[in-house]
Amino acid sequence: MKTLKQLLDQVNAETGFDVPQQYFQNPDTNIVQLIAIANRSAVTLRDMRLQLLTRHGSILMENGTTAFTTDGRIQSFSLPADYYGLVPDTTYQSGRLDNVILPSSAPVWAYLISRMGNVTLPIRCRIIQDKLMVFSPEVGQTLEFEYVSKYTIRDITSRDNAAAASKEVFTADDDIWMLDDPLIELDIKWRYKREKGLDWQDDYQSFVLYSNELRARDGGSRTVGWPKDYPFPNEPFTNLYVA
Repeated sequence: MKTLKQLLDQVNAETGFDVPQQYFQNPDTNIVQLIAIANRSAVTLRDMRLQLLTRHGSILMENGTTAFTTDGRIQSFSLPADYYGLVPDTTYQSGRLDNVILPSSAPVWAYLISRMGNVTLPIRCRIIQDKLMVFSPEVGQTLEFEYVSKYTIRDITSRDNAAAASKEVFTADDDIWMLDDPLIELDIKWRYKREKGLDWQDDYQSFVLYSNELRARDGGSRTVGWPKDYPFPNEPFTNLYVA
């Protein structure tokens, strides 16, 4: 994992530009632009959802608030500070085999609100205004889930701690990029060349090819076969043949 300076030095060397002694606090407008492009790339590449950004979250359903709703059956809870997006179908309540429906569809949510009484099977949730909204939560129980962190960068003091990322953008030359180095180098390169009016299409294609290969190998893969997931196999709801 490289520092910002090492990443930008590589980009400059490949594109034939001078490699400066430093980037931040450098008055050269080209360097200022290069930093801005690096930060644009850093926030954009989060959406690749690489496995290094995957975190485990847990929310104890106590002391919820109704500040975001007028329905007392719905409680809202704070998401992790670095929450960026949910890993689909990973939410369960500790001790239960049925998965939590998150997100519940808007029509179903409206139906639950319209009817009387509590509904706890299955557990239904939505994320609204960056809060986890739970319908009829079981007080004292814990929801467990996986999510994608918004932090792709950490400072030099936590270089050896991959979980200590605390930044969305670079703020110093020695900030550490915690994802794949060639990925961001290729992304910065084509963006920078485009802004400078240079031929960039081939570089963009190189970036796309590399990012696709990286995504394919990043989290592993499984053989797709007949549904047999424990504990509830998903039976087909329609005939899988043509009469």
